[in-house]
Amino acid sequence: MGVSNYVKQELARLKDENADLKEEVYSLRQYIEAIQTIMETIDAFNPGEDIISLLDRILYNGLTVIRAQEGSLLVLDEDTDELVFVLSRGRYAMQLTGRRMPADKGVAGWVVANKQPTIVNNARADDRFYAGIDQSIDFQTRAILAAPIYGGNRVLGVLEVINKQDGMPFNDLDRTILSLLCRFAGEFLHLMVQQENEQDD
Repeated sequence: MGVSNYVKQELARLKDENADLKEEVYSLRQYIEAIQTIMETIDAFNPGEDIISLLDRILYNGLTVIRAQEGSLLVLDEDTDELVFVLSRGRYAMQLTGRRMPADKGVAGWVVANKQPTIVNNARADDRFYAGIDQSIDFQTRAILAAPIYGGNRVLGVLEVINKQDGMPFNDLDRTILSLLCRFAGEFLHLMVQQENEQDD
């Protein structure tokens, strides 16, 4: 092998390694941002604060860190067996908030049934995708990242983010970040349910 070819191969290898390192640094920075966001949310928590406002902040932080266009917090209504869009963020928030869908439909329904997060980077090609919501608000879902919200040792709902801002697919780091946020959202949501039950007694 000539010196020239060897140098070219080494340069190509170093370029690939540099690209990999940049990706790792970006992922690490994104993860640190998510942890900081969670810590800030916990530090800002006031027991007397409206829980909905706190959950909205968690949803907003999730969208910001993951860099998604739209996001919703869906709560399971066990009386009607439906998922309710309690909070939404993004251009279509007003149209989504308050809407309901069957708890056994869509990616969100799958997350509730299977009690685990999932990534769907080609929504239209996935059998779990429920097009009813898109059709009702004239929206196009391309990619979905959803995770269950646990509280009181049960699934209370789903945190779902839609379409990354840069058009890139959701990845495992995004899923980890959303799952972390859901753990805290679940505890706060469970607290809200407890408060409502105490008021009813």
